[in-house]
Amino acid sequence: MVSALGAAVRNENVRRVELAWGAAIVAEWAHFVALGIFAYEQGGTSAVGIAGLVRLLPGAVVAPFAASLGDRFRRERFLLTMTLVGAIALAGSAAAAWMDSRVFVFAFAGVVGLSATLIRPALQALLPSLARTPEELIASNCATSTVESIGTLIGPLCAGVLVAFGDIGLVFALGAGALLAGAAVLARVRVESRVELIGARDRASVRRMVVGGFETVARTPRARLVVGLIFAQTFVRGCLNVLIVVAAFRVVHGSGAEVGYLTAAIGVGGLLGALGAMSLGGRRLAVPFGLSLAAWGIPIILIAPRPYLATAIFLLAIVGAANSVEDVAVFTLLQRIIPNEMLTRVLGLVWGLAMGGVALGSAAAPILVRVVGPRPAFVVVGAILPLLALLTYRRLIAIDRALAPAAGLDLIDGVPMFAPLSLATKEGVASRLVPIAVSAGELVIRAGDEGDRFYIIGDGELDVDVAGRHSSVHAADYFGEIALLRDVPRTATVTAVVDSHLYSLQRDDFLAAVTGHAAARAAGEDVAEERLAGRPVPLR
Repeated sequence: MVSALGAAVRNENVRRVELAWGAAIVAEWAHFVALGIFAYEQGGTSAVGIAGLVRLLPGAVVAPFAASLGDRFRRERFLLTMTLVGAIALAGSAAAAWMDSRVFVFAFAGVVGLSATLIRPALQALLPSLARTPEELIASNCATSTVESIGTLIGPLCAGVLVAFGDIGLVFALGAGALLAGAAVLARVRVESRVELIGARDRASVRRMVVGGFETVARTPRARLVVGLIFAQTFVRGCLNVLIVVAAFRVVHGSGAEVGYLTAAIGVGGLLGALGAMSLGGRRLAVPFGLSLAAWGIPIILIAPRPYLATAIFLLAIVGAANSVEDVAVFTLLQRIIPNEMLTRVLGLVWGLAMGGVALGSAAAPILVRVVGPRPAFVVVGAILPLLALLTYRRLIAIDRALAPAAGLDLIDGVPMFAPLSLATKEGVASRLVPIAVSAGELVIRAGDEGDRFYIIGDGELDVDVAGRHSSVHAADYFGEIALLRDVPRTATVTAVVDSHLYSLQRDDFLAAVTGHAAARAAGEDVAEERLAGRPVPLR
């Protein structure tokens, strides 16, 4: 587990993004706790529900459309911009709190919620362009979940302490400072070999840019199911946000500090759950997602008959653990299902729906508490996700069976020139590989001809003739890169010794992938130098 996390952290850009994400999540949860306390003191349970709506509803409405900008512009810059917007809004919240202005605190809460909603899809869409292998991607998602859990612990605890010994405005100011620090780190993130995200039709059509995420989800049954379950989970989360405040004041008869402690319990459990999520395989994620949904709801049910602070903290820690597993599984799943060029838009839609679900849950929970009472409300809310997980379990199994890694991705991973590339770029290259069957004795390339393709051997054996010097190449070896990198005629003649299967990559696709990334280009030049000098090159 620790080695998987270390693999992600050793990637410099991933490390910077995760540090900025930590600052963002600390600020978000500190703001959540302080806003809930501020609202309760201003108008009781109903005001907490209203605060949840104004914090989340703008993000729910705007994010599915605004997230298209993350596919229009560089994702790292979009992420930086949203972080700065959040910092400004939190600074405004601090000033409004010190002026005791309920209207402005709530108004700035909407902007904070919008920036937090857009930070998430930008981050999650950026990771496939930073990770270099499927394993590194899931490790990066685990790191994201781990950092979120730590932030969910630190943010509420800081808020609880500051509220107990200071005031709510200080919490908002602390959040603003954290986001500014995160922005400073993000300013150093650079994405090399950026995948071309916007096609000609996208540039010509604003409508397609805006509604592309909706269309992609609508025509992808697997995505529809996953997104629907995410919405249900976030509705329950919205209910729980209010129920935590209710539990602190009306069930365990505590104070504002208990709101911070109960919320922090989710972070503690989330940290443990994120470590456990690192053991998830990269190819079977739908079933763990469904099981984590069931584990999300059952502890909420069990809070009802045990209205003690220690018990509630323990059960909410289990919810946090399930939440981390669910996050890693579901977002890695979406990163594998959704085409990269649509990823920010779809994730923006997902997080818009998620914030809408949380907002609706925040509005529904006070009504439910009034109708059935505090303890039965926990039972009703907790039963939602286990029932949905049971009803959709067979369909989740079918998703795991249907998903497969991109054809040729293993071959791409074995080529040193492609090794430094991001996973998103590798998958793009793999999708452009063209299979070719050659018979024994068939000529593949001839010395002196113009180079138009790069080749990787799937299986078989081929003879390489370089000015009369012969050598053999086999499965996973590659050839044809010198003519493409140096823009010279072919330097060797390659002939099939036995019936063989090759994969070819067109000149433009090869050059776009290799020359657009400094490390990949350097690796390619090293291979070319070694081969032109007549020295053996490790091909696998």
